[in-house]
Amino acid sequence: MTDHQAHLPQQEWFVAGASAIGAAHVARGAPCQDAFGLVAPSVAGDPVVVALADGHGAARHFRSEAGAEFAVEAATRVALRHTERLAAMTQPADVQAAALAEVAAEIVQDWFQAVARAVEKDPFSPDELAQMAWGGDSVEIPYGATLLTAVVAGRWLVCLQIGDGDVVVVHPDGSALLPIPVDPSLDGVRTTSLCQPDALESFREFVQDLEIQPVLAVLMVSDGYSNAQSADPWYPAVGADLARLLRHEGPEWVAERLPEWARRCASSEGSGDDTTMVLMVRRGAAPPVGSVSPSQARTVTESR
Repeated sequence: MTDHQAHLPQQEWFVAGASAIGAAHVARGAPCQDAFGLVAPSVAGDPVVVALADGHGAARHFRSEAGAEFAVEAATRVALRHTERLAAMTQPADVQAAALAEVAAEIVQDWFQAVARAVEKDPFSPDELAQMAWGGDSVEIPYGATLLTAVVAGRWLVCLQIGDGDVVVVHPDGSALLPIPVDPSLDGVRTTSLCQPDALESFREFVQDLEIQPVLAVLMVSDGYSNAQSADPWYPAVGADLARLLRHEGPEWVAERLPEWARRCASSEGSGDDTTMVLMVRRGAAPPVGSVSPSQARTVTESR
């Protein structure tokens, strides 16, 4: 897979995503190890779920492409099981507790089960078993992946994350923030992962009441995107620029350009790493007016 794009039509919310293989992966003949999933509503009020997973690139994670796919499938499946219950809640603390104790816990469980089924169907070779034995690796290690998930259930925006990557919440005025707490164990080289035995303890969460504080968009990106940005911090300018593009050109226009932006960040002039961008846009939060010149779109796509 060299790159991948998808966007789904819906009512109140628009969702889209794109992945591009990193130049460094192409150079060594490795596959794209990112994956994403989109669940859009059929009618206004239906739940919205997006997920993004990044398989680890180290040699010991030699099946991480599959692990990322399993993560996205588990996240979307589990989140949909819980949206009705989350939507019925009235207190953010209850939503936050359920997000970790129920949703994240079941995602981890489903992912471990998916790995077990995969190993049963496709056992490790003697060489792979020897490599795992040398490192003392469990059967989950080869499938290691990070995961970011965002869910809209009724009035609640619920975000969950394990590992690196970023979730950017953009408000209608163009202000942006990274709402999920920073994981102090991330050092730019190592990351927390679904493959670790205590994965649930490494999940972080964010809950926002959309009736109190509306959201224009949620942008989720793998670290291939973040590492390609020249500004530090990069997300305020990206949020402002994204809000302007959505307001002037609309979400469909932005969705058509996600593959180009992902490829630019994944190139040798960017991070060289697999890059995935997933976008949720709330229609009507920024009504389209006028048009945007190409020069005004530079911030979202700018890379090193």
